Amino acid sequence: MPTELESGLPAFRCDNCGGKWIRGAQYWQWLDEHPNLPERDEDDPSLTLTEPGKHIDCPECRFRMVKYLVGRGFSFTLDHCQGCKGIWLDRNEWEALKARNLHDDVNSMLTAFWQDEAQKEGRKKRMEQIYIGRFGADDYVEIERIRTWLTTRQNKQDLLAYLTDKDPFDV
Repeated sequence: MPTELESGLPAFRCDNCGGKWIRGAQYWQWLDEHPNLPERDEDDPSLTLTEPGKHIDCPECRFRMVKYLVGRGFSFTLDHCQGCKGIWLDRNEWEALKARNLHDDVNSMLTAFWQDEAQKEGRKKRMEQIYIGRFGADDYVEIERIRTWLTTRQNKQDLLAYLTDKDPFDV
């Protein structure tokens, strides 16, 4: 069904799944006419996001769409058609991006630079989960506090040597 995501940004909405289809040329034209807004930190907890995880075919030209990580704290992906350049957003993804002023950065999300940063963020989250599993949540918070404190010290190497020495008083 035809809809309008923003003033001057036409799209199509799927009544079955709540997804939205934006034609690439129309998004780029809308983007040219609107200033890039600064990113916000807050999330909207009332939005439920579902990442189907399956690859889909473009509703317009039938090419297999490519998934792009959003990053910036979001775990969902955008689907982009390499053929017609259209963008598929699952239910509430546009609203989640808009709540953080990232709806005007979709074009950037499709770049190698953005994807590298999003992948790095994902690796960091996975490593944090591994460390939390090894240390426990409370100990992980404490060791992160100590790491942060250590980075502010000029004598960091001396402090680390003291901490790792079996018996620093054995001369």
